[in-house]
Amino acid sequence: MPQRKVRIKIEHRIEYPDPLRVAAGERVNVGHEDAEFPGWKWCKASDGREGWVPVELLSNEGAETTVLQDYSARELAVRPGEEVIVEESRHEWLLVRNALGERGWILASSIEPL
Repeated sequence: MPQRKVRIKIEHRIEYPDPLRVAAGERVNVGHEDAEFPGWKWCKASDGREGWVPVELLSNEGAETTVLQDYSARELAVRPGEEVIVEESRHEWLLVRNALGERGWILASSIEPL
């Protein structure tokens, strides 16, 4: 997906202040799939941190699986009018970067084109 600049139209607040961070090859325990945003599974890392992981980054559908690439569930707090760069899109969520270089996930419905 080519990167593109967009404007925030709806504020996004961080729901999980201590997000899951895992490296490629790391094992995680897999829980339920998100009912509101299918394509995300609740996972727990060996350090005890938990968070949502896109299903395509998990090696299989088992209760314990391997993460296929480095991943962070970090969210980014954004305010209306702020401009961000979209780096990735997965299941109604966007990985964005702000003017300070901070990266994190926000809802795709939070943005509008420039």
